Amino acid sequence: MRCCAALAGSLSMVFVAACAQEAPPMPPACTATGVAGYERALVRAPAEVRLPGGVAISECLQKVRTDAELQNLGSVVHAVAEDLAGRAQGGSRVAAGRLGYLSGAVTAGAGRSNGIGAELARRVETASVSVADDVEAGRALRAGAAAGAARG
Repeated sequence: MRCCAALAGSLSMVFVAACAQEAPPMPPACTATGVAGYERALVRAPAEVRLPGGVAISECLQKVRTDAELQNLGSVVHAVAEDLAGRAQGGSRVAAGRLGYLSGAVTAGAGRSNGIGAELARRVETASVSVADDVEAGRALRAGAAAGAARG
């Protein structure tokens, strides 16, 4: 009986310690990097894209914890998506590929999060809808999205 009580007490302490540990915070580079910084990083797409400090875009979405963080991140990421979508609609397959990468990375990160980034992922994906109508841009968009989901 004492053994069971001791075991139960030990397990409860482990459980409390595990719950008390907070998830790692969102890296500062996620929101400190502006639109131009994200676009500079996306130049590497479809190769692995990293923000300053080696931060993956998906990591930003995965580690966002508060509405304020999401709003700050969302304002930058959505602006980048809109800019790339405008250029892709103007015929730039390169911009379409980068938009796809961004969308894939954001969606992948949101999928590994607590769900707080799902709406941002939807908004970035929505920015790419009009690009998919063009055959060549659509191909670049899909290739970028696959790369972003895998490496972003």
